[in-house]
Amino acid sequence: MNTGRVVFVGAGPGDPKLLTIRGMESLRLADVIVYDRLANQQLLSYAKKGATLIYCGKEADHHTLPQEEINLLLIQEAQKGKYVVRLKGGDPSMFGRVGEEAQMCRDYSIPFEIVPGITSGMAAPLYAGIPLTHRDYNSSVAFVTGHLCEKNAGKEPDWAALASMETLVIYMGVKNLPRIRERLLAHGKDAHTPVALVRWGSVREQETLIGKLGTIDKEVEQARFAAPAIIIIGEVVRLRESLNWYESRPLFGQRVAVARRVSDEGNSELVIALEQLGAEVMPIPLVEHCTFDTPLTELATYRWLVFENEQQVSFFTSVLRQQRYDVRRLTSKLAVCGQRASEAFEKQGIYPDLMLDENTSLLALPDLLALEKEEQVLYAGERKPQKITLDHGKAIHVIQAGTLVWDGKELSAKKDGCSFDSLATDDVYTLSALAQFAGDAWSKTPIVCVGKETAVAAREMGWQSVSSHEDHAININELKDDRTLNDQGGGT
Repeated sequence: MNTGRVVFVGAGPGDPKLLTIRGMESLRLADVIVYDRLANQQLLSYAKKGATLIYCGKEADHHTLPQEEINLLLIQEAQKGKYVVRLKGGDPSMFGRVGEEAQMCRDYSIPFEIVPGITSGMAAPLYAGIPLTHRDYNSSVAFVTGHLCEKNAGKEPDWAALASMETLVIYMGVKNLPRIRERLLAHGKDAHTPVALVRWGSVREQETLIGKLGTIDKEVEQARFAAPAIIIIGEVVRLRESLNWYESRPLFGQRVAVARRVSDEGNSELVIALEQLGAEVMPIPLVEHCTFDTPLTELATYRWLVFENEQQVSFFTSVLRQQRYDVRRLTSKLAVCGQRASEAFEKQGIYPDLMLDENTSLLALPDLLALEKEEQVLYAGERKPQKITLDHGKAIHVIQAGTLVWDGKELSAKKDGCSFDSLATDDVYTLSALAQFAGDAWSKTPIVCVGKETAVAAREMGWQSVSSHEDHAININELKDDRTLNDQGGGT
């Protein structure tokens, strides 16, 4: 039997960028991914095509799959020879039951690996501006689960020891907070000890509630502060007032959907700038949809092939690659409109015969190209397909070599009904695809456009709320003051 393996991966506290590199590599290799409720589903975008995704989220009093079935599922898939990733929120060893699941693998002789993650008990306080240790306040910290705080014989923690700790970090303790408060006070903890609850730490929904141990249960009830949340008890909570860096960012709480071509590698300057200002960036995967339907064998009938922009060049060269067409067979002359279109060809080792102005009129082409009797031009651009018949048998055939479209098959937050506050792009050719993604109300959706050309095109399309940043070198201060971003526009 070809036995597979199980890799337990810590997904981190919520922010998908807090995943470890090893965790990302494991997700890319996985045949099967079994994931928890607290694992950010954006991480599933790392899954390879064809991978099986299985949700086994757990909430209070409601488990999608019982723990025993999860254990059995991991074994059964690995025994089929599959590479199985068990994706757990936070760190798998911090109250994540990885010990039980790993022991099951050992019992069935299934190879396994454990990839640590950033635990929410450390990340959530830091994102709320609360370091767990500070030499002016404490030199010790204890991590404990609130699930043990029940009046069941043999399950009570050592309350006296916990009350003596300078800092307590409590997981899953919101439901049992009244009992936790009562026991700590009974064992000598000062009622004025600062307490913080951090809900949904490290993501845009993050909320922080500050109180005192003596009254914290009533404050939580009044605020209707619900799980999932981390509880921090200790003097270090006082540091939040001066160190609250995350929630004080200008765009904290904003989700901005940003156009991203599937072929792009790394993050654009726009994405980096938005994230530095505290926005949650939701990547919108866009793919090239080729509409170049002219048989390559007929290209010889055209004296000139003219390309309106670098996007049309990209579509055309993609067709050449897909059909394994040797460019040495091209007998037509090549013309491009603008420097960027020329550079797009040059990157492929092809050098155009003529570079025209970016805004060249179609009717100016016969003279600019010195067309002779019966000669034809194939013009690839963003314009409506048509045939322009000229004198002496001359003709211009206008086509679209392709368009960018929203890749609805890719996993995205929109599938889960998540809203976004605005759109953003620094690429004029993504506008139609973003409108497709935004849906019927696209024209009323606020959009941030970097580059004058992009902003002009957005307004011409009919976008009603366009914020323009003319310089392609993103100015963070401009984005910070951007009304389109700060006015909390509506999304889907």
